[in-house]
Amino acid sequence: MTDLDHALALKPDGDDWLAEVPQGWDQGRTTFGGLVAAYLVRAAQNADSRSIRNADVYFLEPVPPGPIRLSVDAVRAGKHLTQLEIGLTSGDKRAAMGRFLLGSAQSGSFDATPVPPAPEKALDDCIRMPVLEGITPKFLENFDLRVGEGDVPMSGSDRAVAGGFVRNLGPAQGPAALMTHMDAWPPPQLALLNRPAAASSVRWHVAFHADVDEADGQSWSWFRCEAQWRSGPLSTVTGMLVRDGRPVAFSEQTIAMYA
Repeated sequence: MTDLDHALALKPDGDDWLAEVPQGWDQGRTTFGGLVAAYLVRAAQNADSRSIRNADVYFLEPVPPGPIRLSVDAVRAGKHLTQLEIGLTSGDKRAAMGRFLLGSAQSGSFDATPVPPAPEKALDDCIRMPVLEGITPKFLENFDLRVGEGDVPMSGSDRAVAGGFVRNLGPAQGPAALMTHMDAWPPPQLALLNRPAAASSVRWHVAFHADVDEADGQSWSWFRCEAQWRSGPLSTVTGMLVRDGRPVAFSEQTIAMYA
């Protein structure tokens, strides 16, 4: 198993960055989307010293294990904010892209965060997600995932909710680690079904409400997400990431499901 920090090792190549996607982070025919997004996040951190406040990620093509190239375009660097665009190329294809807003960590007179909902289950009452060869995605071997929100996929539930407690197994730091915490859960709309179906994220927006540059991915996060907006194959899944009782990130994913 390759831990997240080692997986995200980047090597400079002119104005670009090179990395090697390891085996063991598979999700179907591609690499776990949280790891793909984490590569974009790490490249943004290498390009600018300010903290990531917003990330918009688009998943364009499957990313298999192997070499990737990350190309950084500094769209604008102002007095208070930096905007970056980063492309991830696998083989000869642009496989993912991200746009980032970075700003200095500082408080303001209008600061506010929503009150997080109470967890349905305490950590000790949650069920650890099993890793089952040939059934669960390979990437789950890199996480300790405790299911405590909603119902399991393909259970015929009447609510599209997923979540619980999550932490990385092995060194993992900063917003890149927290991106993997938020993406480790099965799409909540799968709970509505009573038979297997394919689902994949095509767009992902994350807003960080707190300074998470030093966040330790091996400590627990609590995450809850819900697919409240559904239209045809597309669902909008919103969620909140909480650490030590404090909301630190808001997530909004567009997920395509082929039932």
